[in-house]
Amino acid sequence: MKLSIGIMLCIAMAAAGQTRSQSFEQLSAKAQQAYDAKQDDEATRLYSEAVKMRPDWAQGWWALGAIDYDHDRYSQCRDELTRMVALDASAAPGWVLLGLCEFSTGQYDLSFEHLKKAHMLVPVKEPGGQLMVIANYHLAMLLTQQGAFEVAQEILVLHVAPTVRDNPEMMFAGGVASLRMPILPTEVPANQRDVVAIAGKAFWDLATRPPEEAEADFKNLLAAYPNFPNVHYFYGTFLGARHPEQSAPEFLAELRVDTESVPARVQLALRYIVEGKTEQALKYAREAVALSPDSVGAQLALANALRSGGDDEHALPAYLAAKQLDPVSPKIRLYLANTYRALGREAEMRREQAEYSRLKSEQPNWP
Repeated sequence: MKLSIGIMLCIAMAAAGQTRSQSFEQLSAKAQQAYDAKQDDEATRLYSEAVKMRPDWAQGWWALGAIDYDHDRYSQCRDELTRMVALDASAAPGWVLLGLCEFSTGQYDLSFEHLKKAHMLVPVKEPGGQLMVIANYHLAMLLTQQGAFEVAQEILVLHVAPTVRDNPEMMFAGGVASLRMPILPTEVPANQRDVVAIAGKAFWDLATRPPEEAEADFKNLLAAYPNFPNVHYFYGTFLGARHPEQSAPEFLAELRVDTESVPARVQLALRYIVEGKTEQALKYAREAVALSPDSVGAQLALANALRSGGDDEHALPAYLAAKQLDPVSPKIRLYLANTYRALGREAEMRREQAEYSRLKSEQPNWP
């Protein structure tokens, strides 16, 4: 989805400082006038001259980047916005546009880093407008590509869907995340686009419409694609949030479709912990770890299952394994602090509490 920056670019020219020359003031004013008149070539020439005169003029670099983004000149936009954020690291719009340009040039790791930074700069109660909606949509696609499906879904539900009610591209992206496909929407094979579209509609209706409509979508999805990987898992997560006592059969059904499904085993373990079925929880958690020892979710499920049975000593190594896999997760540090407390290891408990506080402060607004 392409964002038109033109309607959003209203650069407020800062009051002239005592050290600014009159020629710079005239040049920057003419650049703004050219932009307002939609004379982009002339505006680019004038802004380019202005930033040569004042290389520390962040607003000039932002203007150049925005114009180049509108004209699909993503490499130039990327370079200009890199200069802009170096001058003003607190400017969320600069990080957004930089990340979007990097997404368009296929620099996905950098794009993720910069879009995440923009997301964390915007307070939760200040959604940031259409620009941040587009940023969060792209951020969710990159999270899905990385396999962080739940975080991608959370970003879409909280920061995209409430503003964009019905957008086919965004709904499709929700379907990719919901079916746990670690690819970009453009990479979905042609013969799988229908199931992804149906899953995306269910996901979007779940976020924006009454639960009854989403329930009907899930019934359609299950009827059309009962043997497609993660369809039963997706429905199980829906039930887990609304009718948790009904969720386990869907996760078991997923195991009949995909006998090696780690996520289904993790969800079964978590459900059986709630139901007090510790042995069953441990069975599925251990299977999940055996199948995927590098899965944070599997390690946490095993640790939680062990703790639920009072075995803090053996839960600790699983929590430590999860920390090694995801060292920036505040939640894991909290689990560790509680486990160390239960084991009477006060020094380690305080260390993990301090790390929890540090990581939370360094990642504001992050799921």
